Amino acid sequence: MVSGWKSRCARILLGAASLWAAKSPGVISTSYYPDPPLPQVINEIVGADRFYYAGFYGNSTVVANVEAGHVWDGHETLGHVDTFLNDPSIEGAARQYDSHATAVGFAINGLGPEAPGGGYYWYQFGIAPGAFMASTAIATDFGSGGGFSVSGQSFLYGYQTTMRDGVPVPIAPGISVSVPANVVNSSWGFADPDGSHPFTLALDALAFANGTTVTLPSGNRGDGEPSGPVVGMGSGYNSITVASAGSDISSPPYGAVSDFSMAGPNDFYNPATGTTVAGARAAVDLAAPGEALVLAAYTGTTGSNAGGTDPWEPAPGEPDQRPGLYYNGIGGTSFSSAIVAGGAALVVDAGYDTFGGGESIDGRVVKAVLMNSARKPDGWDNGTALADGVLTTTQALDYRTGAGLLNLDRTFDQYLAGTSGLAGNEGGDVGMVGWDLGLVSDADPVNEYRITDPLVAGGLFIATLDWFVNRSLDGGVDPIGDVPNASDVQFDNLDLELWHLAYSGPDTLVASSETLFGNVEHIFATVPYDGEYALRVIWRGEIYDVAGDTPNSDLYGLAWHIPEPDACALLIGTALLCLAGLRRRRAET
Repeated sequence: MVSGWKSRCARILLGAASLWAAKSPGVISTSYYPDPPLPQVINEIVGADRFYYAGFYGNSTVVANVEAGHVWDGHETLGHVDTFLNDPSIEGAARQYDSHATAVGFAINGLGPEAPGGGYYWYQFGIAPGAFMASTAIATDFGSGGGFSVSGQSFLYGYQTTMRDGVPVPIAPGISVSVPANVVNSSWGFADPDGSHPFTLALDALAFANGTTVTLPSGNRGDGEPSGPVVGMGSGYNSITVASAGSDISSPPYGAVSDFSMAGPNDFYNPATGTTVAGARAAVDLAAPGEALVLAAYTGTTGSNAGGTDPWEPAPGEPDQRPGLYYNGIGGTSFSSAIVAGGAALVVDAGYDTFGGGESIDGRVVKAVLMNSARKPDGWDNGTALADGVLTTTQALDYRTGAGLLNLDRTFDQYLAGTSGLAGNEGGDVGMVGWDLGLVSDADPVNEYRITDPLVAGGLFIATLDWFVNRSLDGGVDPIGDVPNASDVQFDNLDLELWHLAYSGPDTLVASSETLFGNVEHIFATVPYDGEYALRVIWRGEIYDVAGDTPNSDLYGLAWHIPEPDACALLIGTALLCLAGLRRRRAET
């Protein structure tokens, strides 16, 4: 695939403005409260406070925000960011502060300043304020309208350093150690409907090799444009691709996908045969708030503001108000992705504290847990239908919202309140809620998870399976195309099935997720009979193997949940508490 890009430009000018804001935000100056006050508290709407009350703020997590430019550490909420990375070849970009990167970085990791009397105000509180965040810049040049250029070298440096080589994390005065980031977020993109661009391949390859959790936006369409497929690099496979949820303050808040949010279906490209299957897969994994946000503002004249003037620069002798400026009413899938990155950082923090890290923080597990705990919005549809008496989906996910709306309140229980990582890789007896990192292969093609408690007819059963597609970063940059030398290796086909276990006679298959061109399976089904049940993860074979001799096995993340009957209404988006009255509460650490 790399060879097909050799005739293209050495530098790709990316329309970052199209992935920026759905509408132009205002800029507000504030001391301690926004004016007008926040109508909603996003941290609480997505359930992050459930982690906070348990003491998890992301403190054990290393996050990399890989953007065109750097987060502005001069803002009052980002002064704790002190690690800035970019390829040395980027001339003059050591501190190329950028408004987009600053707003995104704040959504992940903003904090403070401390309010009088202690604590912090919610509008100055990112989703994972305790995480260690490295700001990583990859743009070699900024153009007009928010666009920028990136080279193969600057791209590789940014992602290899954060995902493979390690971010320098201080452990004592003057002493640091290199730690690969647990979570990597990027909020930029380009047209790539089948996920075959070398940048997309390279990022997938790094996630595959290192088990990293990667969050990416689905992309924004401009006013009057038709909704199109998910953009690169979110059109790849080994990330969590995030759509935007709208800001309707009725119940439930942020309960529907934004009009501007890009969706699927996306194309599937088979590198072994050179053929493309149009509209073959769902590329969105989750949705999260992406409208009417209040985020940290950088109004300087570097980065995407290059060549402009700073209207907020103080007159001689006047105080500098810029550290207290915020964008008011900003929106875009960039910020939805950042919010999910913050949520992933909370999960990883809890994983280190509760399980000691290891398989509990693998990107496949984090993805399965976040997706399986999502709330289904009105109109959610993954194409499930009866086929020969079996509830079957070949789509797995809703094209616009994936598994649904981010719900960290339920993620907390999904991750911490049930079965947590079985010994070995073969399945076993499990409780009503839990997760596992398993391995399935052609030699052992079926792993069974037997639920020890009987299920009740009429209840919901929710399960999510994901695995990473094998892609390779072959090293270096193609000197002609100026893109990473990355390639496809192998794509296996896994299925997820729910079986009713009979006391005598054959077991009965009752629900199945069996996508052919995706690497996520998702069952959202009603239990048909009282009795005992089991989940089965099945290796079905290879979609392609470019080399022809790649080992036939896959690590996978699996999460399942059988909610209590009285929780079903909440799961399908019919009830949520109104949080508007909590807008002036402090978030205590």
